[in-house]
Amino acid sequence: MKNSQDVFESHMKAVDTLNAFNVAEDYTEDALFITPNKTYKGKGEIFEFYKEFLPNFEDFQFNTIKQEAHGNVVYFVWNGKNKHIDVQLATDTYIIENGKIKQHTFAAVNH
Repeated sequence: MKNSQDVFESHMKAVDTLNAFNVAEDYTEDALFITPNKTYKGKGEIFEFYKEFLPNFEDFQFNTIKQEAHGNVVYFVWNGKNKHIDVQLATDTYIIENGKIKQHTFAAVNH
């Protein structure tokens, strides 16, 4: 079974594909994804979020500020930009269970 760091790395590769289906596959069926605007419940709602969100990340240049994995928790702080968005600071926390993302929180400050 993949450890938390492996799940995170796989998730980041899926995000790079800009394919919402690939990204949603990283989540459990009953996952929670909590953002400042809405809480998405289940893989279906998470898929819908990414279907709308990912097109903004074409040619996005990520800059990792901090990334750590401890047990089943992965913490990720980053920034970056492209022609669509300029993310000054963002943070994600992932709770991993049985090789999948069970819970995920996300918040960002855009310029």
